[in-house]
Amino acid sequence: MIVTMINVLTAPIETMEYIVKDFNWKKSLFPIALLMCLAIISGIILSDQIADIQWDQMEKSISSNSNIPEEQKEELLSNQYDRIYSDSGSWAGIFTYISMAISWPLRIAFWALFAMITANLFLGGGGLYSQIFTITSFAYLPSVVEYIVKTPIQYISDNIMIYTGLGVLGIGQQGEFLNSFLNGIDLFALWRVFIMAIGISLFYKKTFKTSMTVMAGLWIFGLIFFAGIGAFFAV
Repeated sequence: MIVTMINVLTAPIETMEYIVKDFNWKKSLFPIALLMCLAIISGIILSDQIADIQWDQMEKSISSNSNIPEEQKEELLSNQYDRIYSDSGSWAGIFTYISMAISWPLRIAFWALFAMITANLFLGGGGLYSQIFTITSFAYLPSVVEYIVKTPIQYISDNIMIYTGLGVLGIGQQGEFLNSFLNGIDLFALWRVFIMAIGISLFYKKTFKTSMTVMAGLWIFGLIFFAGIGAFFAV
């Protein structure tokens, strides 16, 4: 299975063809387990950087809240500072890392669901969820490379905001629609969509161009939707 996961990255067409011909949803658990393990490891390594981001967000939230009396803000900030930095190495901090790990199967499950609906609608056929879920789990393997590349850089630079896409342009304020949208156009995200399109084209027996158009359309729609939601709640 390790060889298969490596081959998805190095020879995606041949490997996806093998996966599509011999579907077994249990195989999808291996990429997911690997991503969850890396999420925990990365979270532990970057615990200080994660705490810094949490503190910055909390400080901005409290300082800009006009409903909190000024005399209470300093006390609240002090309490939150102690809580955040004491939790970073405690069981509460570990729970945060576990929640980061759990986000992977959730992301894969939702992407598989919408990919199945979209592909069945625009490409025809009746792909089963377990089949599309298996394709999706392997299509997310570029995120393994992303962890391996980004985590050391984030740790050494003491900066968790490392971009590998249009987010490097720094356009707009964090939380704004355009900023969030550009941050989502990322090298590793494109790689995931590329492998997903290969799997979908083989499964639905459509051309790669057609499948890539459908999957890229779904991906762009998701970027617009979530960037819009993020901008709405950031107001």
